[in-house]
Amino acid sequence: MKRKLEKEIGISCQCNPLVCIKDATTGITLVALIVTIVVLLILAGITIMYTMGENSILKKAQDAKDKTAEAVKNEQEYVNQVDNMVNQYINGTETPKEPEEVPVEQIKSDWPTIEKIAGEIAKDDTITSDTEKVTVIVDNKKYTISAGDLFEVEYKGEVRIVRALGFKHDDLVNTAAYGENHNKASISFEFLDFMTGENYMPMNSTNTNENGWANTQMRKDLNGYTTNAAIQSGEIGGLGANLNNKLYIKQVKKKYIGTYDNANSIATSNDYLWLLAASEIVNNGYNGSGTYGYAITSEGSQYKYYQGVTDAWNDSGTGRQKKPNSSGSTVRWWLRSPGYDGNGYFCLVGSTGNANGSHNASYTRGVAPGFSI
Repeated sequence: MKRKLEKEIGISCQCNPLVCIKDATTGITLVALIVTIVVLLILAGITIMYTMGENSILKKAQDAKDKTAEAVKNEQEYVNQVDNMVNQYINGTETPKEPEEVPVEQIKSDWPTIEKIAGEIAKDDTITSDTEKVTVIVDNKKYTISAGDLFEVEYKGEVRIVRALGFKHDDLVNTAAYGENHNKASISFEFLDFMTGENYMPMNSTNTNENGWANTQMRKDLNGYTTNAAIQSGEIGGLGANLNNKLYIKQVKKKYIGTYDNANSIATSNDYLWLLAASEIVNNGYNGSGTYGYAITSEGSQYKYYQGVTDAWNDSGTGRQKKPNSSGSTVRWWLRSPGYDGNGYFCLVGSTGNANGSHNASYTRGVAPGFSI
């Protein structure tokens, strides 16, 4: 009956092949999916490695970009150099260079250059009488001068050693001496060798200090003054005319004691060459406050160089010693200050460098004048 029924309605109780095939296919598809995912993960890892790693495409691309930028920069610098060379050739100009530093020894007798240096010092408001060292640029060269540096000047063809005393210490007579309005002379010097060598000179022909430095025969002889108020032709004359740097020497105002025992008798003279005052080399004197060496009062402040000479005014000191020439023995030299102790005396510095004495004005002593450039 059952078979008959199956036959009649077409239903069989055997396993349906389609159902069996569907189960098998489902298993295969799941394996394939897993394999595909694994393959994709591998490909993704490879892709990430080549795009993000040390040797990745992006890294190589960035390196290429950097090298290209560097090459462009180098090429531009080369083009600029070529352009500058062409402009220099066409215009006759040169690219500014770092100033060459010139040792002071190379200009020790080069007074035209020293004059240029003085002009630059005049323009520098930071330089004062308290400045010990200056550095300036002249013609794209760097020069440094210190108080105490030694230079050379010729007197009647003979070389004399002179010393830089300081900067912007002395007042100019002609404030346009450097081409502009300046009140101070740039550099002051003194003779370390005696200007006239062993030709020692008196301050006056007689033993008098009347009217002080302004009235001395020494001042007239050095500057070429025919009277106390006049000078020859407006430029340095007298013994000073024998100096090879006379064209560069500036006239300055120098204080002096008019009456040897009167501290209120200070006056001013205009000089190219002048003897130093006691107060310009020492800062005290015979009775302490207010006196300097054997002078009754100050005739100007100490120069920067002498501020560094620490020996007491009445002690021996090599920093104040001078000679007729570089190879001679130390000798006494005149100061422009009248001695406080009499109307016939002028102060001097002893052969050992002490500043505690005065001598008769008619005595002959060493001549070591100062001057300003």
